[in-house]
Parts: sequence; C-alpha cells; structure tokens
Amino acid sequence: MKRRGFTMIELLTVITVLGVLAQLAVLRYVDLRHRAVSVQVISDLEAVRLAAYGRYYENQQWAPDYGDGVTPPELTPFLPGGFKFTRSDYTMDWENLVPPGGGTSGSMQLGVVVTASNPRLATVLAQNLGNKLPFTVLGNTLTYVIIGPDGRF
Repeated sequence: MKRRGFTMIELLTVITVLGVLAQLAVLRYVDLRHRAVSVQVISDLEAVRLAAYGRYYENQQWAPDYGDGVTPPELTPFLPGGFKFTRSDYTMDWENLVPPGGGTSGSMQLGVVVTASNPRLATVLAQNLGNKLPFTVLGNTLTYVIIGPDGRF
C-alpha cells in the first residue's frame, strides 16, 4: 500500500520547529535593532557634547535648561543640520543644573537625559557605552553627564 501525504504528527512537528526558528529570528532582529539604535544614541550624545562645548567656548556660558524633546536653540548652530532631540525610539532632554548667577551644583552641572522607548533599549545602550562616557541608568532612562570645560564633573 502506497503512502500519500504526511501524518498529523509529522505536520505538527514541522510547524513546531518552524515556529521556534521564527521566534529566535524575531528575537535576534529585535536585539540587532536595539544595538543599531544605541549606536545612533551614542552618536547623538557626542554631537550634543561637542555642541555644548562649542557654545560654551563662544559665549562662556552653557545653554539654559529645556524640556524633554526640545532642542536648545543655543545649541542648534553647533549641531548637525536637522538634528532633533526627539526620535522614534528615544527622546533627549538637555539638563543645565548650574544655579542662576553661576556657582556649582554638586558634582554634576550638565547632562542629557535619554528616555528610551523600552528598558531593553536602555540596557543595550548602557552596555554599548561601557566606560566610554559618564552616565547613570534607571529603568528606561539614561543620564549622560557632560564634563565641564575644566575637565572635572
């Protein structure tokens, strides 16, 4: 007697194996996407740091504090064309903690707060930063500290 087609067990086995492989592929894609976005964040943080220093060296003062996702107009001439503090996967917030009239505000005076769309992106970002830049992470928020013009925090 000739056998035609597949048994139900054979079909279920193949479908299960394909499902597991597809799930692994999706997880790998998501991880690679987070790595790519974290590289973009690191590049953006470096652009903001250089813009902050450029602004400081021209005007002897830091750009004032602005809200979440708002690109400080004082930094715009020093940033790449079309640079925005709001992206699809994260937003940045310029933080100037220098008290009015000058002075110090503890160990940190300037920072950029990056709020990621999910905590996994913030984790991958922290892993990619390693010890390159001073930062702290809390949940899906990473605060990058900008070192002052004297080289100190």
